Amino acid sequence: MRACGVVAALLCALSPSVHAEWAELDKDEETSYFWNKDSVKAVHVSRYAWTLMDLSKATKAPNGENYQSAMVRWRVYCKTDMAVKLSVSYFNKPQGKGREVATQDDQEWRTKEAPIRPGTYLAVLKKEICDSAG
Repeated sequence: MRACGVVAALLCALSPSVHAEWAELDKDEETSYFWNKDSVKAVHVSRYAWTLMDLSKATKAPNGENYQSAMVRWRVYCKTDMAVKLSVSYFNKPQGKGREVATQDDQEWRTKEAPIRPGTYLAVLKKEICDSAG
């Protein structure tokens, strides 16, 4: 029984939503976007980071189930204004809480980068993670 407690504690520690402190990136009437500063990892001129999207009302995930928030793992290319979405987890409650209703993972080497459009939450994220030292 003790081993199960250790495994559960380890899984909680590794989960990005459990202890994450989300800072707001952007907000409109229907959607709020956040990022987790502690999740940022620098690799050469790229940065890896998690974002969180909260919706004002539930919508359908790719598998047809309703979700109200999604956590996304990004690779942001600081020198080229490009980004790659690596992983998405959809949750039935706001702030990445509740049941994970769907996931979508892509192999990093198979994904194509997309431009970061000015005035979007990704542009704000890029500024936050690429302009800071370290």
